[in-house]
Amino acid sequence: MIINLKKILGTEKLHPDVQFFLDSANLNIARPGSFIVMLLEIGLFITTFFYTVKDGQDPVKWRLYHRTLYTLLFLASTQLFIYSTYHITKEKKFSRFFLGSSMLIFFLVLIFFGICISLNDYVQHEQIFVFLTIELFVTSLFMIKPYMAIILIVIPFGIFYYLMKVTIGISAATIVNYPIIMFFFIILNNVRYQHFLRIANHTVITHSLAEQLRDASRYDFLTKLKNRTALNMDFEDPENPNLNSNFIVMLTDIDDFKSYNDTNGHDFGDIVLKKFAFILQNTFGKKHCYRYGGDEYLVVIPATDEKTFLDNIKSCEQAINDEFFFSGGYSKGLVSTTKDLHRLISQADKKLYEAKGAGKNIVMGSFE
Repeated sequence: MIINLKKILGTEKLHPDVQFFLDSANLNIARPGSFIVMLLEIGLFITTFFYTVKDGQDPVKWRLYHRTLYTLLFLASTQLFIYSTYHITKEKKFSRFFLGSSMLIFFLVLIFFGICISLNDYVQHEQIFVFLTIELFVTSLFMIKPYMAIILIVIPFGIFYYLMKVTIGISAATIVNYPIIMFFFIILNNVRYQHFLRIANHTVITHSLAEQLRDASRYDFLTKLKNRTALNMDFEDPENPNLNSNFIVMLTDIDDFKSYNDTNGHDFGDIVLKKFAFILQNTFGKKHCYRYGGDEYLVVIPATDEKTFLDNIKSCEQAINDEFFFSGGYSKGLVSTTKDLHRLISQADKKLYEAKGAGKNIVMGSFE
């Protein structure tokens, strides 16, 4: 019951991605919404200079009252427009606190404006459409959580109802229609918010599944290293900043790996594979290591001097601590395309073959 109530009121804690989706939607709504209000207030401000005296009103007093309200709302909408435009155009990370504060300032001034204008109209025996339109604008256009929408609806409606009553009174029809309209706005906000929340949750779940599928297609299940698919994707990307530079490519495998499976079983063989993968990624960095197939691993790192590279190989041997042994072959060259990469892999493979023929537990190669 409490959980359902929290969901209805929008007080439940949302998934961070869903909350970000919600805040981003408000940010994108805030920009055009505040801009429209800015233009409208400028237009209304200008019309005060062409106001025609009617019904015995004092034009100077009328202009001052309305111009003050137009200016106040223009400033409130301007600050929201500047804030939202900055974050959207600059693609800057926004703060939920400052976004919420900027929107709240805009809402409060907007509602205050609606109350003042409509109360003036009501005293003149005109309609209160401005107040109702603003309430509808605030609670149905923006993605406001239901509990906040209730506050922004009930309190302003209560204040406006009281002011109508103490000025010229209210009719029997208004007493009936007023709470109906207020209740309608609350329901409208809740329905729209819950619908948007379902879309946001669905989008986040879909995105999460897509990420999982992408990772599953790019990463080896056992060792968690990248696979051949990831290798090709990494070096087929024309925006890869590391392309058109020199790389060291090492192809390595575990010596006599089949004997581990035959003697101790496949579970033990898996432990050896995972440990070697762990040592390689700790030494060279996970983003540079790939499981090439079976017990073969590929290391592709930006070029460094040969001594530093061989020192890293010694670090691997020390970490293994004679639990098993490996052989490897390496090469160095310029990589601009995947064709260049596979040429270096082929050269490293030949050196690996030579290392196996030379008695295993050897890493051979050349930087020439």
